[in-house]
Amino acid sequence: MASPQRHTNTNTQGKTVTHTSRISLFPRSIAITLLTAAALSACGGGGDEQPATTAGTPSTPPTPDLPSPKPTPAIAATPACTNCGAIDANTYAGDGVGVWQHINAEASAVDVPISISGLRGHDVTLVFTNETGIAQTMPSISLTTSNSSNVVARALKWDDGAIPSKRRISEFNREGWAALAGTRGMTPSFSMTSAPNQSAVNDTRTWYHSDDSARSATLVRQRVAADGTTINFWLEDSENDATKVSSAIVDLLANNFASSGRIYDMVKAVGGPVWGSHTYSNLIGGTDRPIDIVILNFDSNGQPFGEVGYFYSRNAIKQVPIINPYSNESVSLYLDAETLYLGGADGLREMLVTMAHEAMHMQNFYRRSVLKGPAHMFAEWLDEASAMMMEDFASLSIDEEYNTIRDVRLPEYIGYKAGSYNCSLITWTPYAESCESYAVSGSFGGFLNRQLGLDFYKAMLTDFSSTNSASVLDSAIRSVEPTSSLGEQLRRFAATSGALMKSPSPAGYGFPERVDGPFTLPVIDPQTLLPSRTLTQSVPATLESYASLPVVRTAVSGIYSETVKVPAGTTLSVVIQ
Repeated sequence: MASPQRHTNTNTQGKTVTHTSRISLFPRSIAITLLTAAALSACGGGGDEQPATTAGTPSTPPTPDLPSPKPTPAIAATPACTNCGAIDANTYAGDGVGVWQHINAEASAVDVPISISGLRGHDVTLVFTNETGIAQTMPSISLTTSNSSNVVARALKWDDGAIPSKRRISEFNREGWAALAGTRGMTPSFSMTSAPNQSAVNDTRTWYHSDDSARSATLVRQRVAADGTTINFWLEDSENDATKVSSAIVDLLANNFASSGRIYDMVKAVGGPVWGSHTYSNLIGGTDRPIDIVILNFDSNGQPFGEVGYFYSRNAIKQVPIINPYSNESVSLYLDAETLYLGGADGLREMLVTMAHEAMHMQNFYRRSVLKGPAHMFAEWLDEASAMMMEDFASLSIDEEYNTIRDVRLPEYIGYKAGSYNCSLITWTPYAESCESYAVSGSFGGFLNRQLGLDFYKAMLTDFSSTNSASVLDSAIRSVEPTSSLGEQLRRFAATSGALMKSPSPAGYGFPERVDGPFTLPVIDPQTLLPSRTLTQSVPATLESYASLPVVRTAVSGIYSETVKVPAGTTLSVVIQ
């Protein structure tokens, strides 16, 4: 890929406003008036409006009711890191990473003058982060030209037109299932639920794919997890061939999902059971229920990737003619056969990670929707973020050379078209014209994993303090960092990713390595992505809710000076490195 061109910025934008201190003359005028009144009184003047006085006692003038003076708030960017390159508000140390910020909590835009000395050909990145749930008007600002890259073509191979099917399944998992689940009682009752299917290896049965087509599949492997749960691996008969889904491939899936300490145990350790007792009359029972992993040829298009796996909650609802005729009455995950044997090493690795991703969707459905009610299900952006965060924790145990956030999500976040920076965290638009939401939620999730750790992740999964997902995420952050918030973590992530902050980064920034219990999260150095970064070529009309926008000033020497207009509810971060 071509290296980005570097330009020296010598044009200061906006105008610097000088504030002159003025002393009010109002108190002095009051004093003159009072002296004049006293003189008139001594001379008998003042007319009938003067109050009567007691002999020998002078009259006391009333005390004027003056408003208390309000201090003018300081408009400046101040250091936002410690033991870093930011010496003070106006001085850069000359090396390392320095971060300054101004938080505009006002209801309108403000001009923020910046003057920082000590630069010797350093890059300056201005990062605007909207920390509110509404879009803010973006003021004009000069942009730095950057080269586009070919990252879009690579990113799109993971989509391949599968988004409509994914959205349909996701919407049913979040809301549609409740209409078919029957009445919700106060205590667990299974009188109307189906009994577990006790299958044995080589048994054959019909499975319904998400497109409602019937597929014949055979049970080719059966494992028992550490907690005693039976895990079945079913393979569509047409794909059961040594040249397609071989015995070795099935063993790879079974070993990575069901063996002690592997994917099933990891998912259960962080979030609890994936299925169990409940109070819905039309959901399948939770006693001795196996987990079925069903391998089907999703679309028979002779290509890997596209839709590679799913969890569909309709299969956990009792099969009823007309109402729910295509339920498999199973707690089950579905994997694409063609990706397993046409995708090479990348395909196999992606399918292993997909099992962790879809198992978290399965667990979220049971833990949040079934046990607490549909209102507590994560919004799509947080449901997907939680699944990608599970991928992040599990990746190195699957392949010690691979991490989904480092190798897929963050590169797509900074390189998708003009970058997915100005994409609302809370609006789910995967592979859209200008936003790739998997990259947004996944990259931010990877940042939170490394900064806040496993305790935070567990708290997020089991936080029922609100039915608003942004509030849930904020609550989970505060559970491990009481003085922090969603807004603070988002602005630090935006500064890290927007500036492609070098590693090691100041405390609270970056993607540092983290070892948490059985999980190791590898360090991510955003600077390695510099050749593939794409920046916006025009200033957007608005800065979207919970979104950011970086603007780069390259190779600045001496004093960096610029007055920047910052939108309401937005933080300006200045990163020098």
